[in-house]
Amino acid sequence: MKSICLAILNYNGKKHLDYLLPTVCAAAQKFSGTCAVVVLDNQSTGDDVTWIQHKFPSVQTIVAPKNDFLFSYNWLAQKRSEDVLVFLNNDLKVDPDFIAPLVRHFESPDVFSVSARSYDWNAREVTSGPACLKFENGFYSWKSDTRLQKTCHTLFTAGAFMAVDRKKFLELGGFNRLFYPAYCEDLDLCFRAWRRGWRCIYEPASVVWHREQATWSATPNSGADQLTLKHSLFFQWAALPMEQDRLRRWWSVAKVSCGSVIRGNSLWLRVYPTALREWMKLRRQYSRMKVSREELRTITQAMELQPCRN
Repeated sequence: MKSICLAILNYNGKKHLDYLLPTVCAAAQKFSGTCAVVVLDNQSTGDDVTWIQHKFPSVQTIVAPKNDFLFSYNWLAQKRSEDVLVFLNNDLKVDPDFIAPLVRHFESPDVFSVSARSYDWNAREVTSGPACLKFENGFYSWKSDTRLQKTCHTLFTAGAFMAVDRKKFLELGGFNRLFYPAYCEDLDLCFRAWRRGWRCIYEPASVVWHREQATWSATPNSGADQLTLKHSLFFQWAALPMEQDRLRRWWSVAKVSCGSVIRGNSLWLRVYPTALREWMKLRRQYSRMKVSREELRTITQAMELQPCRN
């Protein structure tokens, strides 16, 4: 059986940990295999570390060298020896049996990552599902299908509650700093795994409850909507084949931007020009990320046509 590390990222999140840690400790105790619980603290300015050590003595606390947002996981993965790392936001609660359904998939040597099913904080609706890649109106999209709740392949696993094969994670170089400090980093990571022939799986038998964006919204000037759009554009420009006709590309941009303004949202107009300028400075650095149309077709066929082997 694989050894497991539940790795919880934290920065000044004691109010969230007070909900999460009792559920995680209960799940780790119920799991039949080897399972460590670690809080990776990103240089919290309060007494989070001493509070955890006093209230939850079975939980390991590791202070990251600096507050590197979720990229502290890259550092942690090099320090741990477990087979599987389960990355968890601190704004979660987990089901007592959430570990076993996730980790059983790693008995297959080609599995890279597995994601849980999430509910909103009040358990009124499912907020996660498998994702596939679509192309329409000149742009790619990858929204999760919350209606599809069965074990199946997915384009990417949600970074807030994803299990990864630690050695494969390190082989991929961890999260890509193009997406610093957050958003689309999980999409990019899993897409690179699919390129290697490794599979990503959505597993609804593993259940968590997520207070979405609670951790990130606590960050001053987080600008979550702007960052999400910018990084979704970066991923498309860096990794995916685009329209060959420049005129058609600009027509798509104009149509999407005008449509959003008509709906009362100027996000595209505010974000797209600055994102494009920034990308023009970065594109040579990330030129090797681009896939051909043939390779993309192979990846999507692998996700859609292969049965999800357990």
